[in-house]
Amino acid sequence: MGRFISAAVLRELAKVDKNVVLEEDSVLTPSAKDLAKELGITICRGREEIVGCKIVGQAVEQRAGHQSGGQQVSVMSGTAAEDDSKSGDLKKVVKTILDQVLKPACANPIPVHVKGETVVVQPFLEAPPGQKVGLVDVIDSRVGNLASGFMTFDHSQLPWFLNYDEVDYVIEGDFVLEVAGQTFRAKAGDVVYIPKGSQVVFSSPNFCKVFYCTYPANWADFCD
Repeated sequence: MGRFISAAVLRELAKVDKNVVLEEDSVLTPSAKDLAKELGITICRGREEIVGCKIVGQAVEQRAGHQSGGQQVSVMSGTAAEDDSKSGDLKKVVKTILDQVLKPACANPIPVHVKGETVVVQPFLEAPPGQKVGLVDVIDSRVGNLASGFMTFDHSQLPWFLNYDEVDYVIEGDFVLEVAGQTFRAKAGDVVYIPKGSQVVFSSPNFCKVFYCTYPANWADFCD
């Protein structure tokens, strides 16, 4: 099976051109397919011609008069050698993007033991004014590819967009999660999973403490 193309990878590729060229055996993840529909991304494969894209391997030669995102696309001209050079440059750009997006959050994960008495939950500075929300990472990208930590909500709520996957375990109190038109009311011992790409509202009518786990570990790098 070919390389899996995630939504994060597709988003980066679309910054270069909305006509994204993929290898014939590459596979789009479900979230990537949804993103393609949302952003109007055209997926080109192999040597097909789709919406004015001429594919040669992973390179794209834009034709005269083709419109992309409402802007006129410049025409590639010159000798065959120049065209090959430009195709090679585009391949390098795509490879650089893929290498950056697909690289692990932590190059050398290590075992870690975090003692509970050393954990101090800090005020979450991204919370709306007046909302008492606390957060602390206890495992992050410095030691692993999976992050974890603690959140607290004191009669407060936090609207948030997750551009990463998250699992929450309620330690104490009542934890309320609004996502995808659903409202989950979780109590101590309950587990909630939130898929990447979700617009959510975390809250608690009283006080709650939640243990969270996110993938990838550098979740903050994916926050808009």
